[in-house]
Amino acid sequence: MNEGILGFGESYMDGDWDADDIASLFYKIFVGPAPILRMFMNPWNRFLYYMQFSFFNLQTKEKVYDVAKVHYDLGNEFFENMLDSTMNYTCGYWKDADNLEQAQLAKMNLVAAKLGVKPGMTVLDVGCGFGGMARHLAKNFGATVTAVTISKEQVAYATEVCQGLPVTVKLMDYRDVAGSYDRIVSLGCLEHVGPANYKTFFKTLSRCLKEDGLCLVHCMGNYHTVMPHQEPFSAKYVFPGACLPYYKEVMNGLGDYFLIEDFHNFGNDYGLTSEAWRDNFIKNWPRLKKLDGKKYDERFYRMWTFYLGVAVALYKARKIQLWQIVLSKHGVVGGYRSVR
Repeated sequence: MNEGILGFGESYMDGDWDADDIASLFYKIFVGPAPILRMFMNPWNRFLYYMQFSFFNLQTKEKVYDVAKVHYDLGNEFFENMLDSTMNYTCGYWKDADNLEQAQLAKMNLVAAKLGVKPGMTVLDVGCGFGGMARHLAKNFGATVTAVTISKEQVAYATEVCQGLPVTVKLMDYRDVAGSYDRIVSLGCLEHVGPANYKTFFKTLSRCLKEDGLCLVHCMGNYHTVMPHQEPFSAKYVFPGACLPYYKEVMNGLGDYFLIEDFHNFGNDYGLTSEAWRDNFIKNWPRLKKLDGKKYDERFYRMWTFYLGVAVALYKARKIQLWQIVLSKHGVVGGYRSVR
């Protein structure tokens, strides 16, 4: 109890307790009275994380690749058994979707529509993941895409799936990106940037965007003061150095470089996405275990079912959000009309 959610997670990994439905258990905690949530998140740990992110830069160019080594380079076979065929590892859009793949295709089409991507446009994909978005824009919208990621495994995978398309995939930190582009898209990258670097991040995107271009940033976000920048269990076992930005921090970071054309919050859809990932992971676990019983052992299984269950609960309780923010450098002439 003293370790809060980290202690709960580690004791679950050790097999000290069990539950039929992790997501339902934690949903009850997260929607309960504020004092219960505050106690559960552990005030001392919350203070330590506040100090870390307020006074230290945990996402320097030297440290930024750590999350790739721990998480994104786990092995593509792991992600193939958890994600859908598009290999999108960000929130899907479930407005008219009945399954994960439909939601991810809808998300990519939504992004393309919000940006108004047309044949011949140049697009920069910052934090391209496994190349799903880059491939979609090149194949279905005729764009020429430059995609960057900090994961060697993702570079290899994205290069393969984008073969034959006008897509260039690079192993690169966002701070080293150069060039001039009609459109910029960044899905699930801002969470790895950190408060100390938000201005640098948006300054870089502004530098690379043409004067009449559009940029879309898709990221998890936080506006509940009761929630820390970083959930301790995830920080230790899943996403080291990751940081969920607070709304005000994002606004302060982009204020000098962009005008906000559209702000869209569909955080509840991430609960549905995480639920689908959890179901895929559990369904395909016997296959993963056969691939490498030492790497994918019982402790690994319990770690991921706990993490995904907590994620489902956090989004369904609306403690964490998902934002899509459309940006321009000077304002769209005649006004911007978004889509939903």
